[in-house]
Amino acid sequence: MEITPEEKAELLMGKAEAPEARLEAELAFRYLFRYLEPELKRAGELNILDVGSGLGEVALRFAALGHKVTMLEPQACLLRTAEERARTQLPDRASYMKFLNERVEDLEGCIEEDFDLVICHETIEYVDDPLRAFNVITRVLRPRGTLSLVFLNRYGLVMRKVIAEGNVQEAMEAFDMDEFTTPLHSGRGHLYSDAELTALLEPLGYNIEGQYGLLVFSEFIDCSLFEEGQCFKGMLELEERAGQEPHLKGVGKFVQLICSKS
Repeated sequence: MEITPEEKAELLMGKAEAPEARLEAELAFRYLFRYLEPELKRAGELNILDVGSGLGEVALRFAALGHKVTMLEPQACLLRTAEERARTQLPDRASYMKFLNERVEDLEGCIEEDFDLVICHETIEYVDDPLRAFNVITRVLRPRGTLSLVFLNRYGLVMRKVIAEGNVQEAMEAFDMDEFTTPLHSGRGHLYSDAELTALLEPLGYNIEGQYGLLVFSEFIDCSLFEEGQCFKGMLELEERAGQEPHLKGVGKFVQLICSKS
């Protein structure tokens, strides 16, 4: 059943503000910052584009560090909240931030500058033509620039079907699924593996510099396992270690690819 715009806005905000979303954003920022740190020391200010920026959890972290940030978000309710947070939390950086209510497919029609870093987290799943989106991103990304891509992991879905839902049949089906159902974004999104997206990126001139699993365990762990008030900190430590471990990162709920453009 189709949901109303008000219901859609409520779902989007709830999803974006959930503790799991904060945990995912923190992990993605840490891995990306670690990779960029040598360049940040050398180059100073970066020009950053966040495609599908949501509430700007990652983009605002870079803005607070003194970088120029453009947030591109097609969902107006998320973009308004991100802009409000930016102006409240970082009033001195307001003139260095832009907020565009547009889709990545329309990016070239609304922006003329190019960027040192493009962040594309939990966005490519909802784009009908991912190759077109990557071509647009590639044209606005400077040579030797960086793309950080986070997407829902096909094999993380298999894990969730087995462990959280106890549904072996659906887990078997998930191995070959091309789409997943969602109450948002026209009711469906696209499922990928890291190999499938790497196969799209490499012909465009990208090298995969880092690959991480995000939220390997968080859906399956009760916060009561941690000392009172220590759930987020404990989960973050566990997830950061697991997300880099070759034997575990392949089954995270999300995959993060950090790519350099040749």
